[in-house]
Amino acid sequence: MSNADLSFLPITELSPGIASGDVKSTELLEACIDRIETDDSRINAFITRTFDFARGRAASLEEEARKGDVRSPLHGIPVAIKDLFDLDGFPMTAGSRILKDNVSTGTAESVRRLIEAGVVIVGKTNLQEFARGGTGANSFFGPTRNPWNLRCSPGGSSSGSAAAVASGMAVASLGSDTGGSVRLPASYCNLVGIRSTYGRVSRAGAVPLGLSFDNVGPIARTVEDAAIILQAMAGPDPEDPTTGSKPPPDMSAMLHRGVEGLTFGMPTNHFWPGLEPEVEEIVRQAMSEFERMGAKIREVEIPWAKLGQIAYTAVVGPESADHHREFLRDRRDEYASPGADFFEQSLFIPGWRYVQAQRARTLFIRQAAEVFQSVDAILTPTSAIAPPSIEDCLDGMKVWGAVSNCTAAFSTIGNPTLQIPCGFTKAGLPVGLQIAGRWGEEAMILGVGAAFEKRRPLWNKRPSMEDKDQGQERFSPVSSAPGGGDEPAEISVDDIEKIASGIGHRVDPDRLDGLAAGVSLLMRQLEELDNLDISGCERAETMNLLELKAEDILDARSRRGTTSCGSENL
Repeated sequence: MSNADLSFLPITELSPGIASGDVKSTELLEACIDRIETDDSRINAFITRTFDFARGRAASLEEEARKGDVRSPLHGIPVAIKDLFDLDGFPMTAGSRILKDNVSTGTAESVRRLIEAGVVIVGKTNLQEFARGGTGANSFFGPTRNPWNLRCSPGGSSSGSAAAVASGMAVASLGSDTGGSVRLPASYCNLVGIRSTYGRVSRAGAVPLGLSFDNVGPIARTVEDAAIILQAMAGPDPEDPTTGSKPPPDMSAMLHRGVEGLTFGMPTNHFWPGLEPEVEEIVRQAMSEFERMGAKIREVEIPWAKLGQIAYTAVVGPESADHHREFLRDRRDEYASPGADFFEQSLFIPGWRYVQAQRARTLFIRQAAEVFQSVDAILTPTSAIAPPSIEDCLDGMKVWGAVSNCTAAFSTIGNPTLQIPCGFTKAGLPVGLQIAGRWGEEAMILGVGAAFEKRRPLWNKRPSMEDKDQGQERFSPVSSAPGGGDEPAEISVDDIEKIASGIGHRVDPDRLDGLAAGVSLLMRQLEELDNLDISGCERAETMNLLELKAEDILDARSRRGTTSCGSENL
């Protein structure tokens, strides 16, 4: 194999060669750099290249390996990191003009642990501005393009992280996932991505979107590669209290177990909107593959799926607005993404709505615990559509709901969720399968993914790097938001001006009508939470999901009887 092909190999094949000296860390890095210099002008995966830093690091690690000092399976592996993680001495832009001159004075804890394990940071990748959105099209630095079709989105918000791995510019990458931003780009680029149990990996040193949901995760070529990276990052960090105090489990413990005797849930609702029947059929065929491997498939309802997305909005909205408040006040016109509208509108969400949504999340967690009593994991499409065109992604928020419809439901309950490749459309675009498991059981879903991957090793396919016309519009996008947008605004311009004045927020007079309409629509969406019985539900952010056991939730409900949270909903 030529050095040019090295960067398309998985970590599990490269690592033994690095340890033995058959593969040189410096040569592997140069293979990635050659790909970047040749192809990134078309893909736009990187914002910052760290080649000098990487070359010095690779040479040092190569010498360590020559002496027999191999730190971990990640020793000498080139990795790209999303440009919302701090790397000491390098720019950190979050894909925004607002931070284009910002330089980090420290290193994110997840990145520090990867460096300690021996990775070589080859660069910092492009992203949807401030990580708000699932397409990767709206960045101050321009859209990232999908290596499987340069006219298509690679998914987002970790767009550059996925495109870099798919095109061989890095062996693996690091992303963040709030509503699906690791899983979606992994799906659209024929890669593996995992959102671990909430709190598994420290977020310290990463730009937040919504701290009650934010998650750090790997994007890799294979399931085992993802497990290796996750293991290196996981564990307690005093700078992030959500990480707890106990050491993480062995992420690789079930990689060779297979699926015989397991039962998987196939949702009967929400995840099959019919936007692209071809995509749904590919996912259903993948589910049938598990049956041939000895697992059982059982139909289940996911009762929280739709309202979980509304709770996501009611929680992530105020949390993101809090982080962006000064930027919205002083630099509003510098945003590149429609995400800025979401941040600004969320300034007007009342505090009691936020609390209501956090309590609703506890209800949803208990509903999920009930489902997990009868199944070992839940299988769904990662996205109900194949990668949309960049043109459609730049058309406001036209495709946002269709893109993220399947991922946000599990973000809301904080459980581990794995994306694996499961096929291709007739147009050659990747399709992904989402595997959702119980809290703390990353090893289980990684084992399920590994079993499928062994049966269908799609990771070894390479993207075409072609610019293909998508022809006529593939689907008619529908809004995932209930309530519609044609109803009269309940919140007037005068209301907006009064509230804005009270919180010290300045609004351009030319945007007042649009802001009033947007806030009115947002409030109508949130009203659906009023239909839930959340009496007795504590706030979800007080729960330690790393140690949560489904049976304990249900036992507690039984002991408390009908006064328990959501007892009538379970």
